[in-house]
Amino acid sequence: MRALLFSRSVPKYAITKAVATLSSRYVASASSLELAPNFALDTPFAGAVRCQVLLSGICGSDLGMLLATSSRYFEPYTSFPFVPGHEVVASTKELPGFLDTDVRVVLEPALTCEIRAIDPPCEFCANGNTDKCVNTISGQLSEGLQTGYCASTGGGWSEQIYAHPKQLHVLPQDMSTRDAVMVEPLACAIHSVLGIGNLAPDNICVIGAGSVGNLITAALFEYYKNAKITVLAKYAHQRNSVESYGATTATTFAELKRIARQNTRSLMVGKRVSGGFDVTFDAVGSAESIEQAAEITNPGGTIILAGMPSLSKIDLSALWHKQLSLIGSYAYGTEHVDDKP
Repeated sequence: MRALLFSRSVPKYAITKAVATLSSRYVASASSLELAPNFALDTPFAGAVRCQVLLSGICGSDLGMLLATSSRYFEPYTSFPFVPGHEVVASTKELPGFLDTDVRVVLEPALTCEIRAIDPPCEFCANGNTDKCVNTISGQLSEGLQTGYCASTGGGWSEQIYAHPKQLHVLPQDMSTRDAVMVEPLACAIHSVLGIGNLAPDNICVIGAGSVGNLITAALFEYYKNAKITVLAKYAHQRNSVESYGATTATTFAELKRIARQNTRSLMVGKRVSGGFDVTFDAVGSAESIEQAAEITNPGGTIILAGMPSLSKIDLSALWHKQLSLIGSYAYGTEHVDDKP
C-alpha cells in the first residue's frame, strides 16, 4: 500500500530547518517525508484491529515536524521511520462487538499501558489519566506517544493502520467523515478548557484563532457561559468564526492590551498592562505568544499552553512578577465535568 513515511535524517533536518528560516513554505525535496509506494505494516500486535483510513487530518505538530520548527524533545518518544497522522477516521470489520460489520470509527491515538499490554498499568492509566502515561517506550509496541509517531501502528497518512479496540470509537451514522476528523482535536481543546478547574473567571482570553484557538473558544462558550471571552484573531475568516460564538475579537496585540485594560480598569506601566485577564489560553505556542500571554494575564491568574510550543527563548519575568500559574495541556484522558460557572 501507499504511505507517507518520515525517516530520521540529520542532513535533511538541517536543510529543512535552514529553508524554514527563509520561508514558511514547505519544500518537499528537502524533507525527510517521502512517498513509500509499497509500504507494509509490521506484524499485528496482540489485540490489533486493522483499519482502512478514510480521512486523516494535518495537526500543527505535523507541520512543525515537516518544517523542522518543533522541539526535538519528542525524538526519544518516537520510533523511526514512522507514518504520520494521528487525527484519523477509518473503517473496520474487525472491531469486537461489530465483527464482519463495516463500521466507521474515530481514533483515540494515545498508546497507553493497556494498548502496550503492560500489567499492572502505571498509576496514571489506572486512574483514567491516560494522557499522563509514563510507559510510552515499553511494552509490546515500539516507542511512540501516539499513533502517527509509532512504527508498530502505522499512521493516518497511509491506507491502513493498526489500532487497539480501546482506541476506536464508533461514529454516529449521521456524522460526516469530514466532521468526524475534528473529533480528536476537539477533545484536546475541551481538555485544555477543563484545565481551568474550579476557577470562576470573569474574563478569558484566547491568543490565536486557528483550529486550536477556534475549538477552545467553542468549548469555552459551552462550559463558561458567564465569562467574557476575547480572542486575538488576525484574519477575517477567523474573526467571523469566533464572533459567531459571541467572542470579542482583537486583530493586534496592541488592541488586545487595550481590551485587557478596559475590562479590568488596569494601569499602563510603560508599554505593559498592570492587570489583565483571569485566564489566558495560548493557542499558538511561540515565544512571542507565551510572553504576550504573561503580559496580559491578571496577577495571580492562569496561563494554559494549548498550542504545542517550539524551541524558544522566552522572557518569563512577568510570570515571576505577577505570580502566574503556567499549565501545559496535552491530549486528554478520562474527563469528569461538573457544572461550570
